[in-house]
Amino acid sequence: MALFCYFREIQLHGIKNIPRNQAVMFLANHQNALLDPLVIAAFTPFRSYFLTRSDIFINPLVNQFFKFLRMLPIYRIRDGRDTLSKNTAIFEQCTQLLQTGKTILLFPEANHNIMRRVRPLSKGFTRILFTTLEKAPELDVLLVPVGINYEKADRFPDRVAFYFSEPITARDYYSENDLATSVVRTKDVVSEALKRSTTHIEDLSEYDAIHNYLDIQAVNYLDPGETNKAIEKYNGKSLEKKQKTKPVVERILNFVFLTINAPLIFIWRWFLKPQIQEAEFISTFRFAYVSVLQPLFYLTLWALCSVYLGLFWATLIVILHFLFNLTYVKFANARL
Repeated sequence: MALFCYFREIQLHGIKNIPRNQAVMFLANHQNALLDPLVIAAFTPFRSYFLTRSDIFINPLVNQFFKFLRMLPIYRIRDGRDTLSKNTAIFEQCTQLLQTGKTILLFPEANHNIMRRVRPLSKGFTRILFTTLEKAPELDVLLVPVGINYEKADRFPDRVAFYFSEPITARDYYSENDLATSVVRTKDVVSEALKRSTTHIEDLSEYDAIHNYLDIQAVNYLDPGETNKAIEKYNGKSLEKKQKTKPVVERILNFVFLTINAPLIFIWRWFLKPQIQEAEFISTFRFAYVSVLQPLFYLTLWALCSVYLGLFWATLIVILHFLFNLTYVKFANARL
């Protein structure tokens, strides 16, 4: 419910192509920290397990919450070389999950970045995959690349589209006698599928210019086919962005939204958002902040209004406030 209220739109494409009750590894690009796995967990029919960077498992309470979400820690060199040995138990757990027909979601880029491109893939997911295939010769694991496309990943309200590619039979790219070649072939086929299912700006030296070009063309970032075709047409020429005057109705709605939510927006803009070091975490922290504070805000508003106006008017005011906010989220363009 919180995710529905937070996003202007959530699109899921290709889910019907994924078989149920079969070992599946979802392999997604990673742009938006914890929102990427949360949306998949909430809006898909798969009870997936998620491999997540270990440094977010910061205390027992948080660990229990992540365990409830079926999130498993993955340890990297930056977490300390002495922690890498813990991955053996995690990989073994993933192998057991796949052998019992469960689904696992990994982010094979092994990091996150808000840039619109698919980064080089780590071989970590192939280690889990090939260990499983070696231990269970009769098992076939399906690889499903998932392209995640945000309209503006650090803004609110935002739109997002998930594209689930056609399943790839892992055994077609696996040779127990040549693991090195198997790793390269598997990474390549997954990477190419991801580049087709999300916006991919290959040339880093021209990244800002191409991204500006896409903005000026007003491409639909929820349609990777459209955006990647637009990138192919880029000829290196810079375009001047035209200033558009916002419709009067939109400006009025924005003013009303800012006014009736002023306390929450003030705390977010002036105290919390400036503390976030990585742009990839802005939406995650904003979502967590709103999910906790907005209900408390409504409870406080209802209590105060009930004292001075009575229960009926207090309840009506809170309902109307919520409905206006929801309407604003579903129809406003990303800005906050």
